[in-house]
Amino acid sequence: MLKTPITAIILAGGKSTRMQGNDKGLLLLKGLPLYRHVIDKINPQVTDIIINTNRHIEQYQQSGYRVICDELDGFLGPLAGIYSGLVRSTTPWNLVVSCDTPFLPDDLVLHLQQNIADRPAAYVFDGEKSHPTILLIHRNMAEKIRSYLMQGDRKLLLFLESINAAMVNLADQKQSFININTPEELSIWNQ
Repeated sequence: MLKTPITAIILAGGKSTRMQGNDKGLLLLKGLPLYRHVIDKINPQVTDIIINTNRHIEQYQQSGYRVICDELDGFLGPLAGIYSGLVRSTTPWNLVVSCDTPFLPDDLVLHLQQNIADRPAAYVFDGEKSHPTILLIHRNMAEKIRSYLMQGDRKLLLFLESINAAMVNLADQKQSFININTPEELSIWNQ
């Protein structure tokens, strides 16, 4: 079976304020940077990978994957990273994941594809909480994102609701969507 061409956009461009400013994607989990764990999980599911970051570019480039910065100035949040990835993507469909989610399921793309129907995007719901930075989105949403950001809006979940994105309930895989936000959480997972 041929794999549908999908580009993964790894969001690693945040300020990491809860990590005391340390670049989350580069923090080590079991000896590997967090973003490498994400790559290992999604690489078999996609045909291309883009890493969106706004600092430590050289370190991310060592991965051998394409590294891009935000197209829009001002640390506008995850939507700016998604927009930047979409305008640089070569595939219609794009998997967006954050660099701090190292336990993603091996069948993430399949679940999102199966539940997207005719909508422009689908994001994960773990039974308790939405994970809008884990989504499958069509490249043609780039201009809508740009317009949304130019209006001063930043909330990713509100944007996804405004385009009628599918919410995919993956409560049976809840542990797969844990993200590591604090030094304490990282320390626990490194034990």
